Amino acid sequence: MRNGLLILFLIFLSPCLMADEHENEAPSFKVKGVVVDEKGEPLAGASVWVKGTVVGAGTNAKGEFTVKLTSREKCVLRVSFTGYAPKEREVVPGLDSLFHFALAPGDNALNEVVITGTRTMKPLKDVPVLTRVISREDIAQINPLDLQSLLEYEMPGLQFGLAHGSGLPELKFQGSAGGYVLFLIDGERVSGEGSSNNIDYSLIDVDNIERIEVVKGPMSTLYGSQAMGGVVNIITKDADRPFTGNASVRYGNNDESKYSLSLGTKQGRFSALTSLSYRTRDAYALKDEVGQIQYTHYKDMYDRDSVVADTSTKGMTSVKGFEIWQVNQKLSFTFNDRFRVSLDGTYYNNHILEYIQEKEQDVFSTYKLNPKMFYAINDRHILDLSYVFENYEKKIEYKKSPAEKRFGDMTHNMRLNYTGYLHDRHTLTAGIEMNTQRLQHYWFDNGSGKKFDAQTYVLYLQEDWKVSDSFSILAGVRSDCHSEYGFHASPKISLMYRYGVLALRGGYGMGFRIPSLKELHSEYDMGGQGFFMIYGNEDLEPEISHQGTLSAEVTRGIFNGSVSGYYTRYFDEIGLGLSSDGKNQQYYNADNATRTGVDVMAQFRFRNGLTLRGAYAYIDAHSEVDGYNMASDRPHSVTFTANYSKTFGKVTLSVALNGRWMSSVETWYKNSAGGYVQNEYDSRTFCALNLSGRFPRGFRFTAGLDNLFNFKDKNVTADQSVTPQRGIGVLGTLSVNLADLFKL
Repeated sequence: MRNGLLILFLIFLSPCLMADEHENEAPSFKVKGVVVDEKGEPLAGASVWVKGTVVGAGTNAKGEFTVKLTSREKCVLRVSFTGYAPKEREVVPGLDSLFHFALAPGDNALNEVVITGTRTMKPLKDVPVLTRVISREDIAQINPLDLQSLLEYEMPGLQFGLAHGSGLPELKFQGSAGGYVLFLIDGERVSGEGSSNNIDYSLIDVDNIERIEVVKGPMSTLYGSQAMGGVVNIITKDADRPFTGNASVRYGNNDESKYSLSLGTKQGRFSALTSLSYRTRDAYALKDEVGQIQYTHYKDMYDRDSVVADTSTKGMTSVKGFEIWQVNQKLSFTFNDRFRVSLDGTYYNNHILEYIQEKEQDVFSTYKLNPKMFYAINDRHILDLSYVFENYEKKIEYKKSPAEKRFGDMTHNMRLNYTGYLHDRHTLTAGIEMNTQRLQHYWFDNGSGKKFDAQTYVLYLQEDWKVSDSFSILAGVRSDCHSEYGFHASPKISLMYRYGVLALRGGYGMGFRIPSLKELHSEYDMGGQGFFMIYGNEDLEPEISHQGTLSAEVTRGIFNGSVSGYYTRYFDEIGLGLSSDGKNQQYYNADNATRTGVDVMAQFRFRNGLTLRGAYAYIDAHSEVDGYNMASDRPHSVTFTANYSKTFGKVTLSVALNGRWMSSVETWYKNSAGGYVQNEYDSRTFCALNLSGRFPRGFRFTAGLDNLFNFKDKNVTADQSVTPQRGIGVLGTLSVNLADLFKL
């Protein structure tokens, strides 16, 4: 199958190359210019793009750019820079000499272009699907070590915990488990499994992130199975200047450190960026301060409902560390105004560190290749072809014997996508996909090395219709044909109406998730001691969800705020519980489950350099068994940010306070005796304070305090749905922009 996909890629590529053979010989015409800020200072790294083509450039240290075109026809240049309002201008190559763009700071980020909700480039304000963007500056203000910390400070309704058994991070988002949230890197799905039904979140290096786009709710039309709870698209950095270079070092008192280096160039038709990082954090252990209250309900001798509260049990839990090497490579070549090819590659190696180091050590690794092709047939019709090969493995390394492979996930994903801009008000997106997976899992046949395969073939169609200047409709349908489950169609519709400063959005989406190979075929002795088995279920039905959403967004000057609500009903939700023998566990389809929630966000961006942002999320999650709610999602959560920046000459100083509060929650679980036990988990509050200075020649230093108020969980062993805190963290980060250092 792998060779077949590669052959198909080459077959499709070859006629495009031949068709453009003569165009490659055409003379080029240069368009030159300079980009400055409102004070006339050059903006290095600004993006310059020729609309309707695949041609672009970045500005150097003097704000200068050069774009080469093969036609003298009029074109439109679009210039953008993070935090500034973009500008567009019509130019004639070869006739005009030098173009001057002066960008003004933006009151909000609604002119920023996003791609996730529609697979097309649209300003954030015009997207019918409410999209949350985490920018490069947002990331710098938080200064996180990893993706987990970043998302927790930025997104209420999201929580990371520790998976039972593996102790690795697992995600819950708006009441949905990690397996319901699809993570993409540059629009391509992330393969491999960290903890149960979650990706390996350490795969994503925060130093390599340009921005993150988050779309909540089912997105099956464009992205298919596993996108029932939402899509998190991580856009990585590109070479944005003739010479790009960054180096940074980070150190924290909680046994953490990080070193990264990136070098690249964007010269004429060619661009390249190489990123290298090394990250490490020691494992640590925490003890319960007080015993968790456990309520056991039972019938007494008179058949009356009775309850016993037990607070005697205390324990200890450990959080794993890591030692990670990672290399990312991006290459791109533009043949002419309409044809570009690129190749992205990743290598990742993670040694999992235990609090008490054993004779063996878990090692996670992956290598990934992603060639892409972009071909603009003309200004209105665009094709892009993408192929992704990823091989994710888990091994056990022994001190005195060869490593043993315990897990292998090999995937091939190929997609041909068409975008057509029709009659000015219609944007049509259509595509075909072929996805294959071969999985070797230590849960199969007790780690015997057994493998299972699955294939999915997909057609999708989406129409983005701008009915009027104030009203638009986004509608689509996706058909998945799975090797085991056959055909299924998933429709989606979103509406947007804008009236002055008010934007109203509403929609319906059907989610669809095929059971994973693990859920179908597991046969695993949990703990290896014969206490109980975990079995898959080959009779599982696919999960289906129906979600309705409604939101209102207000934008006026420096203010942007939104309120959104959703209701989701799941059918045949897949869970893991006691089997009929009362001893072992097996995957099963639940009758139904519901998720209801409300999100509120408000942001002020004052012109004096002060930014205030707050967000609140309410989740009403129900996953009932015998009338008991087993969901452990905290119903209320808040995130907040206060950032202030001030420039003194050529030095910019800033202070950022980021915080998060999560409410308490009561949940139930079934003990080994078959009784139901109630646990109550306390509320949590933690904050981070960062002081940062940007100095001449590209130097930036950040000093920070994490967990500012020294919050510690009282019962670290009882609540595995969150990652326990271990006290105040002191950290420092020094980075230097090598292009600014050498004025390139």
